[in-house]
Amino acid sequence: MMRNSQQIRSLKAPRERLPGGSRRWIRASMDWLVAEFGRDVLQRPIALPADMIPVAYDGSRAAATELCGRVDGRMDLRPGQCGLSFELECVRRPRGATVKEQSGRWLRGTEQNLIQLAPTLPNDPVALIAIYAHEVGHELLLGSGRITLTTRPDHESLTDLITVFYGLGIFTANAAYERRPRPNGRGKQPLARGYLREAALSEALAYYAMLRGERHPEWERHLDAPVRRGMRNHLAVLHR
Repeated sequence: MMRNSQQIRSLKAPRERLPGGSRRWIRASMDWLVAEFGRDVLQRPIALPADMIPVAYDGSRAAATELCGRVDGRMDLRPGQCGLSFELECVRRPRGATVKEQSGRWLRGTEQNLIQLAPTLPNDPVALIAIYAHEVGHELLLGSGRITLTTRPDHESLTDLITVFYGLGIFTANAAYERRPRPNGRGKQPLARGYLREAALSEALAYYAMLRGERHPEWERHLDAPVRRGMRNHLAVLHR
């Protein structure tokens, strides 16, 4: 049981080391995003599930493409700025009792950059929004030349953080950790997504709320319970 608890904590912790520690890194990086993209982005209404996912969403490729278009609008991506494909082979990497998988990829092209998504993603609109928003983040950061892999070796974590900055943090946080049925049907298997994961995303959402002047944000009720509790704790510290 202790090993399982430690394993779960590790899956909810940041995937890579954050320079200076999570608190300092989150604050410095979020402040940089505000300076780079503008405070007006920070003050936009946060995206709620009901705002993004249509009631009639059916998981089809057409519905998923339309959903990605909504993310484009939220993140100021021009129509057709990136090509979109649902042909990415979903590479699942079992590690003991857990699974890690790559469900999205941003690729630099000669005439147009491309975002590739796994064909199974349309079945899970929350994960689809989270992963697609992360790839759009690559376009905004790397595609625009705002950063390079050399100047920001922490670019993957920064790309998770930009989804919070653009008001899509509910989706990134709720898709960061889940338990899926095992292929053999015996119990469930943890699945971790992203780079900041639940622990750092709780802190990032708290700092995001503070920058927006929200002490008790109404939108917190849409967060999964562990993230919501963590965000409340961090907000209490920030407002002391």
